[in-house]
Amino acid sequence: MKKTLADSKIKEYNACTKEVSPELKKYVETQIFPQYAKNDQGHGILHILEVVRRSFVLNKSLNLGLDPNMIYAIAASHDLGKYEEHETGEKHAKIAGRRFIQNQEFSKFFTNSQRQTIKEAIEDHSSSLEDMPRSDYGKLVSSADRNTSIEMVFIRSFFVGKRKNPEQNMEEYLEFTLNRLRKRYSTEDPENMFFADDTYKFFLEDMRELLKDGERFKNLYCEINHISSRKHSLKEEPGETSYINLFIPKKEEPDER
Repeated sequence: MKKTLADSKIKEYNACTKEVSPELKKYVETQIFPQYAKNDQGHGILHILEVVRRSFVLNKSLNLGLDPNMIYAIAASHDLGKYEEHETGEKHAKIAGRRFIQNQEFSKFFTNSQRQTIKEAIEDHSSSLEDMPRSDYGKLVSSADRNTSIEMVFIRSFFVGKRKNPEQNMEEYLEFTLNRLRKRYSTEDPENMFFADDTYKFFLEDMRELLKDGERFKNLYCEINHISSRKHSLKEEPGETSYINLFIPKKEEPDER
């Protein structure tokens, strides 16, 4: 798993972002990505890299023709300040949008009109959004934010639960997660997905099939997250941690010359 989550993700990220301005990439990688260390690991850097990758894949495969720099800024910024949601209750999409628009460094790369579109797309990315995103950029990042890997669903779910309910018994959390995902991925109440490609459709089929067998679901969940005992609380289990420090470059030291 370490090879998959580290080596391949970085290679895919680099390949997908080759058309992005080098100066914008450098700024985001050194100043924005390190901020994700404050989030729960379900909304950390691995997830951000995956949303970046998926955004570019969807833009290309569906011939959307969207601006690569704007795509990159939206995907790279969409979960900024997620940790504040746990503290204040404010929706993290609003927090992230505000953080982006208040960051004047981005005005070096985008016009005011572009920055407003980026802010709105960040605000519109949540799967629970009742209204339609205000632009194709919002639809794109919202779609790219949907999981396309059972492995990643389970890893992210564990760390979100660990952040919210660290004292909860693992067996209870498995049952809660099984029921929650049965609802989320049901045919009656599907999650918002504006640009569904074959990758997402195949994932959905696999997930729905797995959810039919509760014990198989729980066994795989424990295997992926290295759960040693279902009698433990979430805080007693470390989870899949091989990717925690994945691709968080150090901030550059200021030039003292």
